[in-house]
Amino acid sequence: MNISDKGDYLSSLEQDRHMEFSRSIIEGVEIKRCRNNPHAYKSHVHNELSLGYIIEGTTDLTLRDRTIHYGSGDGVIIPSLMTHRCAPKDINHWAYVMLFVNSSYYSELVSFSQAKKLTGDQVRKLIGFIEQLLIETIPDTLENILIELLLEFGDKDISEITPTDTSDRVKTIHDYILAHVNEVITLDELQQISGLNKFSLIRNFKKLYVTTPAAYHLQCRVAEAKKLLSKGVDVFDICEELRFYDQAHLIREFKKMYGITPATYTHQVKG
Repeated sequence: MNISDKGDYLSSLEQDRHMEFSRSIIEGVEIKRCRNNPHAYKSHVHNELSLGYIIEGTTDLTLRDRTIHYGSGDGVIIPSLMTHRCAPKDINHWAYVMLFVNSSYYSELVSFSQAKKLTGDQVRKLIGFIEQLLIETIPDTLENILIELLLEFGDKDISEITPTDTSDRVKTIHDYILAHVNEVITLDELQQISGLNKFSLIRNFKKLYVTTPAAYHLQCRVAEAKKLLSKGVDVFDICEELRFYDQAHLIREFKKMYGITPATYTHQVKG
């Protein structure tokens, strides 16, 4: 996605004064969408971790020891309880989206000690998550992505005590996914099976298998869908068997992996 592309959901933002808060289906997560709002930008703190990006305009974020300049397309991270002041250059050309994450959700597992500017791929990941946050109906899907983002954006030198048999526990998760490809698998379930907390589970699975458990499970389901298609199984039946939301979901993920739609694949293999 092009960072300058504001996305379909942003069309709902009015072109005049607008501020809106909405609660996510993930406990402890809220979204704030703001355009040209004239409320006072004084020094303040948030109880939550703030993650967001600038849609339009520029601003200076003033902290105790420094000032960070942000422009359209930049992402921002502000740790909880960090005093800061935002000063947009032109309130009539100013829009942003902010994600607030309650610190109790991550504080024992990931730390955020500094305000940061996000650019490039990190901003694209954040935008993608916020877009999905506004439409997704399955909390577990969002939680996987949120944890991955927090691990990527958090301090890299955080210490964590993990069991010495972590690799074996992660392999147990891997084997469990392969044995339950056709079933819904939740993070809570994998946490219980492995004895690892969700953050450690995702971090270590990604180290070993280069992707998250949820993404790996989805890849296995798409691979199984291809196998069933080659046997002539109907797309609707495949969606039912492999727990895809609908045919559009299967088509989208199939095309990501194989570069063509299930219908094109079926036509080609029939020759």
